Formats: sequence, C-alpha cells, structure tokens
Amino acid sequence: MNQAGNAMTMMPPDAQQAHIETTRPSTAPRFFLFDSLSSRLLATCLLALALSLAVVLARIGFVFAHYPAEMFASDVLGSVAHRLARSVQLDAQGRPVSLPIPADIKRFSTAFAQDTGYEVVDEFGDAVLSSMPMIVSVPHAGDWMTTQRSRFESGGKTFYVETVPIPGVRRAYFLQIVTSEAFDTALIRIKQSTVPKTVGISFLVAALVFVVTMLITLRRLLKPIREASQAAAGITPQNLTTRLSLQRIPSEMRPLVASFNDALDRLEEGYLAQQTFLAAAAHELQTPLTLIRGEVEMQPASPGTHQILHDVDAMSRQVRQLLHLMEASVLQSYEFAQVDLVHAVRDVTSHLARRASARNVAIETRMLVPGKQIRADEGGVFILLKNLLENALAFAPRHSTVMVTAGASSISVHDEGPGIDEAHLPFIFNRFWRAPNNRAEGSGLGLAICKEIAHAHGWRLVAKRTQPGTLVTIHFSEA
Repeated sequence: MNQAGNAMTMMPPDAQQAHIETTRPSTAPRFFLFDSLSSRLLATCLLALALSLAVVLARIGFVFAHYPAEMFASDVLGSVAHRLARSVQLDAQGRPVSLPIPADIKRFSTAFAQDTGYEVVDEFGDAVLSSMPMIVSVPHAGDWMTTQRSRFESGGKTFYVETVPIPGVRRAYFLQIVTSEAFDTALIRIKQSTVPKTVGISFLVAALVFVVTMLITLRRLLKPIREASQAAAGITPQNLTTRLSLQRIPSEMRPLVASFNDALDRLEEGYLAQQTFLAAAAHELQTPLTLIRGEVEMQPASPGTHQILHDVDAMSRQVRQLLHLMEASVLQSYEFAQVDLVHAVRDVTSHLARRASARNVAIETRMLVPGKQIRADEGGVFILLKNLLENALAFAPRHSTVMVTAGASSISVHDEGPGIDEAHLPFIFNRFWRAPNNRAEGSGLGLAICKEIAHAHGWRLVAKRTQPGTLVTIHFSEA
C-alpha cells in the first residue's frame, strides 16, 4: 500500500470528485431564468395570451370609436326595458297601475332626467303610466308596436324609443323607454371607459388560471422525462445493464432515448471486454508466477534468490489485486446478505494478527454494539477491512496501536502513523497512484479496491488527519 493509503477512510465518489475539482477552473453551466423548456414554453404562451388580449382590446376600442353609439346603446336599453316590463304591477282587471324602478336604474335616470323617461301605453298609444314629466311626446304611427327600436325628431333633437310588450296582461300594453341621442352617446362612453379595466382584470385572472394550468400540465408532460433522467443518473460502470424505458416517453424524445440505450449497449460491450481481458490476463499470470517461484526455490541459493522471490511475491500480489479490482467493479459480483459486523472485524484481525506481531504493532478492537448486523457482501467487507488494516500496519510505527471501532452506524480505523498529506487526499483512491517519495511496498490498487467496494454498498467514507496518524470512518447507508 502507498503512503496515501494511511488515511484508510474512503471518501464518497461525489465528494472525492468535488475535492479534485476545487483545483480546476469552474466549468459548471450557468443557470438562467429561461434555461428550462417549461419556463420558455410558459413565457411564450403568456406572451401570446397578452398579445391576443391586446388585439381584442384594440379592436373593441376601434369599434367603439368608429360605429354609431345607438348600436351599442340599443342592447343596453333593450335589456333594461325587458327587465322593467316584467316589473310592471297590475290591478285585478289586469291593467298596469305602477312601475317600481330598481334603485340602480332610478339613480341613473335621475342623473339624466332631461334625457330619459318612460311610459306605459295601450295599443292605441294612449299613456297609462309615465315618468313625471315626460321629456317629449312620443309619436305612435305605423307599425310602432312591432318595432323595438325607433327614432324620431322633436324640437331639433334626436330621440330613440325602446318598445317592449308587457307580459301577463289581458289586453296589449307596451313599455316605452325614451332616450335622447346625447344620452345614448354618454351611455356608450361610460361603457367604453370600463372596457380597459374589465379587460385588464380579465387578463390577470386568465393569466393566473393559465399559469396554474400550464404548470400542472407541463409537470405531468415532463414527468416521464424526469424519470428517464433519474434512471440515467443511476447508471454507473457497476450497473451498465440498466436501460431507459420508452414507455410514456413523448414521441419526440423517443429517438434520443433509444440512441442513449444504444450507446449504453456499446459501452457495456466495451466495458465487459475490458473486464474480461483483465480477468483473463490476471488468471493467466497466476500460473506462470507460481511456476517461477517453484523453479527459483528448487535452485541452489544465491545472493539474488531472495530478491527474485520478493519480486515474484509482489507480482503475485498485484495480480490478486487486479482480480479483486475487477470483481469489485462489477455489481453483479456481490451477494448481499446480513453480515455480523463483530464477526467480520474479528476475521480480519485474526487474519492479520501474524503480520501485526511481526511489526510489533497491536490491533485493538472496540465493539460498541455487539451483534450489529449490516446488509453487505461478506467477501467484499472482508477485503475492504483487510486492505485498510494492511495499509495502517504498513505505516504504523513499531510498538504503536491500530484501533478498530465498530459502532451502530459506522466503523472507524485509527493509526498512529505520520498521516496523509492534505494535498494528496483527492488522489489516494485513483488506480495505481502512489504518493511522491513513497517507499512502501504496493502498486496503488488497494485503496482503489476499497473505493469500489464502498461505492457498491452505498457507504460514505470520510478521511480525517489526526495528531498523530489518520482517523477513518465508514458510515453505513442504513444508519
């Protein structure tokens, strides 16, 4: 193991990457208001809605400005006339006797007493009821009973008459509302002045309803894309068999998703070919190395024999680590089950007891939660703890202690060695990386294997330099 391995605590891949990128220029994309498709579509639709309402408002203004006032006043006065006609009170013989005027109409007619009035007449045009005084005498000639809107001149002024029959009477009676041309013009100008406010309020209400509706609609429409993005984010070299589902994906996005799946197929083939080559090469190297060692041991001892055996053992160790690295990098290699943490720690410490004794280093364990169970691959846990303890033993001073502490949610390893340089922390998990001036044996694969095992289990590993040595804490995901 290398000097960097003395940290013994793994950092999670995302934290490790973040630490490395602190020394690089920032390449993170900037986020603007209209970066998302939803915001762009929403803004475009709101702009279209605003332009549409502006065109409608301009058209209404044009019509009010260029068309005769009586065209619009007729609709207003006609509805008022029918409303009042239904309010006429009759006596026992069915003759009109009074006309209660609603308060809103009464206030308006009082303000324009010189320009508006009403009367109830029979089929001969004789007045039965009338406002006092009537502003003008209404002529009754021709087919006045069947003409709702008529016009006449009197005293140099123009007047309009709205004539509607009174319902529920035995003989024909008619309600006539008389208005001057000036009154009609004033009425339409009042109506015209309320149009912008009405349109403005309508726009605000419509925009609010539109925004809420669009947000709900866009959220539902984009949900399959978000799910595909989340699935894509979970694809790692350890899990290349996952593919994005084409179900519920919009037809416009299906070619992109299909192309992404095709790219994953090619990537998986290349990755598996690489892993297969690595495993085959490691297996093929094991046998020749074993034969070489046997041949050397059978030869008469010479000054170089010890070095040759040392080199052969180092190569054999590297071959085994390559195999472990290959297995740790493939998620399918793991068999998860409930593992007794105390038992796993004792297996590793027993395995390394002879090596620790040869270096005069004591391994102490503290089991804070006896019987603690974790869901893990038993072989992976053994290799992970073994590599960390081997690394600690390699750099622990003689007559020192390596402490292993297992708690409810974590396990930590602490040594009393020289510690790891803070500048080297971002690189200690890289494959084949060794710290400068590192004279310890190893090829730089031990901590890379630990990183792969921890990542496969979803654990978070944190390294902290202490005085002396290094404290390593492995936080379990189930904590």
